[in-house]
Amino acid sequence: MSVQVNMNHSDTEQVFARGGDAAAILAALQDPRPDERERAIALAARHLSPEALGRMVGDDENAVLRNAALTALERQGPYAVPHLMALSRDANLEVAMFAVQILSRIKDPSTVQALLPLLEHPDTNIAQAAVEALGAVRARDAVPGLIRLLRADLWLQFAAVAALGEIADARAVQPLIESIQNEMLAEPAVEALGKIGSAEALPCLLSLLAGQDRLPLRDQVLRASAAILEARGAPPSVFTRFRRKLDEEQLEAGVCEYLRALLEPEVQELARAAATLVLSAQLDRLYPEVARRALSADAEEARWTAALCRKHERALRGALPALLENRDPRVRGGALLCAPAVPEAVPLVVSRLGDPDPEVRAAACQALGRCRDVSAIPALLERFGRGEPPEAASAAEALGSMPGRSLLALAPFVDDPERVLGALEILEAARSPLFSDKVIELLDAPAAPVRRAALRLLVHQDDVDYEEHLVRKLEDSDELVRVEAVELLVRNGSTRAVPALSKLLAVSDELRYHVIRALGRLRATAAAPDLERLFPRAGGHERLEIVAALIRIGAPGLLPFLRARLEGPEAEVRRVAADGIARVATAEELPLLSALARDPDWTVRNHAGWGLGRLGLAEGREILLALVRDTEPLVARTARAALAKLPR
Repeated sequence: MSVQVNMNHSDTEQVFARGGDAAAILAALQDPRPDERERAIALAARHLSPEALGRMVGDDENAVLRNAALTALERQGPYAVPHLMALSRDANLEVAMFAVQILSRIKDPSTVQALLPLLEHPDTNIAQAAVEALGAVRARDAVPGLIRLLRADLWLQFAAVAALGEIADARAVQPLIESIQNEMLAEPAVEALGKIGSAEALPCLLSLLAGQDRLPLRDQVLRASAAILEARGAPPSVFTRFRRKLDEEQLEAGVCEYLRALLEPEVQELARAAATLVLSAQLDRLYPEVARRALSADAEEARWTAALCRKHERALRGALPALLENRDPRVRGGALLCAPAVPEAVPLVVSRLGDPDPEVRAAACQALGRCRDVSAIPALLERFGRGEPPEAASAAEALGSMPGRSLLALAPFVDDPERVLGALEILEAARSPLFSDKVIELLDAPAAPVRRAALRLLVHQDDVDYEEHLVRKLEDSDELVRVEAVELLVRNGSTRAVPALSKLLAVSDELRYHVIRALGRLRATAAAPDLERLFPRAGGHERLEIVAALIRIGAPGLLPFLRARLEGPEAEVRRVAADGIARVATAEELPLLSALARDPDWTVRNHAGWGLGRLGLAEGREILLALVRDTEPLVARTARAALAKLPR
C-alpha cells in the first residue's frame, strides 16, 4: 500500500539519512512525480543498505517499490555486489533473477566465478540473466559454457550468441558459423561474428553475401564482413574465391546493384560497409560510386571515404586515369581526393588543374599537396595567384604542405602588400625558415594581422633569436599581437621570458589573464610567489587561473595554499583547488581526501574520488564504497573507476 507524505528536498534527505521513518521512505520511493521519485532512489542508494533494498525487491505486490529498489541497488554498484551475489542464490527465483540482472548491468569482473554455475540453472530466466551478465563483463572463462548453450532452449541460444559476440573470443567463431543455419539465429550470429572480427569467418560471410538476397540478413552480413575487414583485413585469396563465385554463378550483377544502391550519396547507414567491401574485393565497376562519396556534402563522410581509398591506393592506382576522365565532376573530384600520393600520379593530377569544374580544380590542388612533389609548386602558385576562391584556398593549403625550403618562388607574394598575409600563412604552415630578414621587418608592419602572422613564422627561422623579438612584442599596441606573443613563448617553452612575463602581472588589462596562464604552462617556479601575492586582488577568472597555474608549477607550499582556497566562499575556486589536491596528494593527505569525499559540492567529491583512485591505496576502499552510492551519477562512476585501480 502506498503512503502519501509531503516532504521538501531537505526533509527527504534527513529521512533517508536517519533511516528510521520507514513509511516516509516507502512513500518517497513511490512518489508519483518522476523527478521526485528519481531523487528518492538516489538517496536510497546513498543511505540504505543493500539488505534493506533487497527486502523491497522481494515485495511481490508492489511493482513500483520493487523497481525503485532495483534501480537503487544498481546505482550502489560494487557496494551492493556481495549482497546481490547472495540474492542470486535466493529461494525466491524471481528475486534471484532480478539480482543477476542487476549484476549484469553493474559489470563487476569479481562476479564471474559466482555466475558461471548459474549457466546451468534449471530456471531459464536465471540462466539467461547469468548469460547476459557474463557477456557484459566479457568473461572469457564463460565461452565453453556459452557454446554449449547454443544447443539449449531458443531464448538461451539468443542470449548466448549475443554474449559470445560481446566477449569476442575466437573459439566461438565456428560454433557461430554453424548457428547461421538456424534461420532464427542467423542475424544475431552474423552480428556476433562481426564483433569478434576474426578473418576465419570471412569466407563463409562472403559466400552468404553472394548467395543471399533476403533483407535484413544481407545487410547484417555486409556489416559483419566490413567490421572484419576494418579490424583484420584478409588475404587476397579470400576475394579471389569470392569474385570467382560471383562469375561462376552469375551473381555479380545482383551483388553490385545491391552495393550500388547503398553507395548513393544520401544513403548513410550501410554506405561505409559497402565501400569497404568494394575496395577490399576490388569490384572496380563500383569505384566511381565510392569516389563520388569522397566529395560528399557531409564533411566527415567525405574524409572517411578519402582515408579508406588511400588505404586501398594500390587497388585504385590502375583505375585513376579512367576515374579522372569520368563525365561526372563529382567522380573526378572524389578520385582526386582519393588519389595516391605518389610521384607518378602528379602529371595526371596537374592535368585536372584545367578542369572546367572549380571543385575539381580545388581537389586537384589538394591532391598535389598530399604528393608534396616540388615540381607541382609552379602550377600551385598559378592557382594561388589567379584562381577562384575555392581553388586559391586549396592551392595555399597545398603549398603549405611542401618542404619549407622549397618555397623561394613565394618571394614576390611576400613583397606584395595585398598577398603578404596569405604568403606568410603558407610559409608558417610549411615551417619555412626562408625570408628571415623580411619576417623581422614585418613584425612592425602597419596591419596587426600581418604582425601576428610574422610572429608565428618567426619561430621557424633558424638564424634568429626569436625569444628576443617575442618579448619585445609583449609591448605591441595591439592586444591580439601581445596575446600571440605570450602564446608563442609558452608553445616554445621560452623560460628566458619568465622575468618579462612576471613583470606583466602588474598590468590590469586582459593580457594579465594570458600571462598567468603562460606562467603556469611554463611551470615557472620563480613566479609562484608573485602569483600567490596577486591572488587576493585578482579578478574572478584570474583567480581561477592563478590556482590552476600554481597547481601546474607545483612549487613548495602548494598544499597549504590549496587548503586555504577550500575555506573560501567561491565555489569554482574551491573546485579547482580540490582538483589540485587530488593531483598532488600523497598517502599523508588521505584524511584530507576523506573530508573532501563528504563535501556538499559534488564536483569536490568527484575530485576526491579521482584522487583516491590515483593513489590506489587499500585504505581508500571504504571511502570509495561510500562514493559509489553518491546521489550524483558522475561521482558514482568516478568512484567505480577508482575502485577498479585498488589492489584486490
